[in-house]
Amino acid sequence: MYQKNKFDLPFCGLTLKLYETGKKSPSYEYTASAAKSQLMCSLTKKLYSLSQVMEWYQTPQVQVYAKQGYSLKCGTKVQQAKETKYGADSEQVFCMFMVKPYKPNDVDGFKKVEVPPVQPMPQAIQQSQVSVEIDKEMDDDLPPF
Repeated sequence: MYQKNKFDLPFCGLTLKLYETGKKSPSYEYTASAAKSQLMCSLTKKLYSLSQVMEWYQTPQVQVYAKQGYSLKCGTKVQQAKETKYGADSEQVFCMFMVKPYKPNDVDGFKKVEVPPVQPMPQAIQQSQVSVEIDKEMDDDLPPF
């Protein structure tokens, strides 16, 4: 999606694992206890509760991203569980992460061309005034119906 270069910052996000319930939709397929759940910072590996998300965002490590124009997004993915908790073989990972600001790429490698504003030509202005005068001379007064 993004072209990586040597100036890109590492992934910055908070992740929370939701575990499989064994139920199918419309029931919740994956859950986690909101009171006990901890989100892990990808940069510092520090754990944060749901009520501490703003504290995480205000940390100096995350503010580096915010000052460069990165924005906060949320996403989920389903992956194979590394540990089989309660016999489940998959887990859903919820993540709040910082993404680069969108910069449109040049189409096919062409640069955008700056076109200067068009200045009206004096001759064209004079010709248009002459044509208006001619039109006024050719108008006939028609009798009312």
